[in-house]
Amino acid sequence: MAAKSRSKEIDCMRGTAILMVMLYHSVIVFPVNLHEIRWCLDLHTFLWVLQMPLFFLVSGYCFSYFEKGESYGAYFLKKCKRILVPHLVFSAIEILPRVIRNPYVHEQKPIGDVLSDFVYYGGSDWFLRVLFMIVIVFPLLAKLLGRDIRIILPVCALLWAVKTALPGLFLIDMTANYMLFFAIGWAFRLAGDRIRDLTIGLLMLLACAAGVGGFFALYLVTENRLAELLCVLCSFPVFYGLSKRIFAALQSFLAMCGKWSLQMYLFDAYAVVATRTILVSYIGITNPFAIILGNFIPDVCIVLLVSIYIAGRFRLTRFLCGVPKG
Repeated sequence: MAAKSRSKEIDCMRGTAILMVMLYHSVIVFPVNLHEIRWCLDLHTFLWVLQMPLFFLVSGYCFSYFEKGESYGAYFLKKCKRILVPHLVFSAIEILPRVIRNPYVHEQKPIGDVLSDFVYYGGSDWFLRVLFMIVIVFPLLAKLLGRDIRIILPVCALLWAVKTALPGLFLIDMTANYMLFFAIGWAFRLAGDRIRDLTIGLLMLLACAAGVGGFFALYLVTENRLAELLCVLCSFPVFYGLSKRIFAALQSFLAMCGKWSLQMYLFDAYAVVATRTILVSYIGITNPFAIILGNFIPDVCIVLLVSIYIAGRFRLTRFLCGVPKG
């Protein structure tokens, strides 16, 4: 029963992360640039600091390759179906609107530049490329280091520290950066109930005392990556604690978003284009608060419904969108 409860809490955290991503995308730069408004830019930066690290923390917590005892080949194939196929499919779909002149897409480039950006830097869905690289490299790294988290964490911390010196080509720098959060999430899983709950309790006290906002303010002023890391680490136990205490209806909604988070991420770009075009270009709304909420709320409804009733309903769409069996 406890394991099931923890699974739901992790789904809630993943759901929180995807909602943060969608809110982040709602702070648009086209057809009106909300980043020119200071509070919008600060909100955008705050969400950027937390959203992706939180995803990788949760992904690391759910990492169970060694517990399942499956072969690396079977594990690799499963991750190709779950992550790489949707990345390739949706990146291919995005090529046409980026190379054919139209009033709906901001960044339009020659097809050679678009293909080069995809091959070398993952394109607009770079997150999926980084996630795929981490989940296929991390088991090998863990085996190499004897599956000893006391060694793995310092190695990943070193990779995180030297991220700025690593090449951006093939997202090597981003993979090194986010692998630390993946390893921390796995460390929480390995810690065991008593140690993990005690650690989370202490970290929550630290988060309350120091404040995520304080670390974020420090990051804004100094752009210090250590402040960014502290902000993320303090946010993890806060979200974990909240997921245990929020009322049932909201918990069920967040867990549902967590279950369909990958598919929501895949469809979000199309929903944002539709809502921002209607709100700004057709209706003429200029209030930034109305634009952000007018994007965010409909987008969440649209992508969740499309994920459940289209992506999750048919065999072909399940395969193309990375929906696992069951």
